[in-house]
Amino acid sequence: MTQEHATDLQKGLNRLLKGDTSAFLEDTLCQALPDITVRLVDKQKLPAARKILEQTAAATRTVEKESRLGASACLVAIAGKLAGAAHWPLLDTILPALENICSSPVFSDRIRADAAKTVRMTRSRSTAPDQEKKSEPEAKDPLALREEQIFQLAAKGNIDVAKKQLFDLVVACARKKDFTNAERLRDRIYEIDPMALTEIIQSGEIIDEEKSEAISTDHLDVWKKLLKILTSEEFNALYHQMEERIFQPEEIIVSQGAKNDELFFINHGSVRVSHTGGGKELFFKNLGSGEIAGENFFNASIWTVTLTARQRTSVSVLKRNALAGLEQNLPGMESKLIDFYNRTSDLYTAMKKKGMDRRIHERYRLERKIQLQIVDDRDKILSSFRGVLADLSRGGLSFAVRITRKENSRLLLGRKIKVSVPVPGSTDRLLRGIVTGVQVFDLVMSDYSVHVRFDRELDRSQLNILIS
Repeated sequence: MTQEHATDLQKGLNRLLKGDTSAFLEDTLCQALPDITVRLVDKQKLPAARKILEQTAAATRTVEKESRLGASACLVAIAGKLAGAAHWPLLDTILPALENICSSPVFSDRIRADAAKTVRMTRSRSTAPDQEKKSEPEAKDPLALREEQIFQLAAKGNIDVAKKQLFDLVVACARKKDFTNAERLRDRIYEIDPMALTEIIQSGEIIDEEKSEAISTDHLDVWKKLLKILTSEEFNALYHQMEERIFQPEEIIVSQGAKNDELFFINHGSVRVSHTGGGKELFFKNLGSGEIAGENFFNASIWTVTLTARQRTSVSVLKRNALAGLEQNLPGMESKLIDFYNRTSDLYTAMKKKGMDRRIHERYRLERKIQLQIVDDRDKILSSFRGVLADLSRGGLSFAVRITRKENSRLLLGRKIKVSVPVPGSTDRLLRGIVTGVQVFDLVMSDYSVHVRFDRELDRSQLNILIS
């Protein structure tokens, strides 16, 4: 393998690990990924292997058809390699994704057959289709075995003993910094004794104590402004839901045009914010320790800037689904983060000061009822609905639409759309584009503003007809 080939492969792998599904459009990466994954497992680098499997399985559900097909073929190939090496625990984690591929008619017969074969092998735990199943049962996880023994005690009526042992197990997990199991087992105290309030409260306090001690004083100092907004419980919960990533100098954190919906907390280092237009990279500002960035986190939108590490940079990353879990346990968390983001992020102000407003075309207010159609790559209509046009420019338009469930607003992002705009005294004009942003403007009424970028800019005469 040449140095250039290895570098391209590493770049593709980095994009995949960051959730960029377009990485699966690269044949070189897709061909190499099965062997890379098995090598990582063989070298006991399980976290990296699991991350590849997680991102590949997630990409099999992306709305981008070509990326979805590439990721699915890649996942099936990886699964085949893992089955051949009898790595069953890892295969268990991607069984749902493989089963979806088996049942979906959009995939080729060969892909579906290979996926079905691996599913059968995994469920029967054989090393090959023609070999007998393993006769020896897999050893139980020590924690699961201890948990099972405690609940057997409770079933026999030894409530106080079982309760004490489960409390001690919660504390042991917390001391080991295994907070996921500590919190899960704490909730199970209710199953043994719903009135065990003392044990439940005390174990919760111990978990919070251990969480606090796991956070370095350096990290607390970097985020002291955020600590003024969040309670210690909220800050601890947020910290332990985030994933730390290290970026090397000139490594891209997120690219302009990506649909990445992560929130980036900069711990150490420096990040350059730029926008590419007209073949030139326009610099906006540098972000440093204690600042956050997340253009597609609170409102669905395609990234219109690129974040690049200027030096070795440590970033804590919060995913949307992690925030949903935090909000469920600690209501009001999202609104506090939004408030902090709005008060500390001055990116748009910096752009305006430098005359780098991303809306390069003049917008005209234009209120009309319009017909809209979401279409796929083959121009097949996937859904139709009505909206109200809000404004129009040579480069795009925005319209208002009612979306009853907030999470559904992200389903529009990146979709191809056809817009039929009525013109008084003439035929309707059909405009095509892609949805680049979806923002709430009336949460009570569930009204959203949807922004569309045209596939082709309108010329002045076309614009005049529409706004006349």
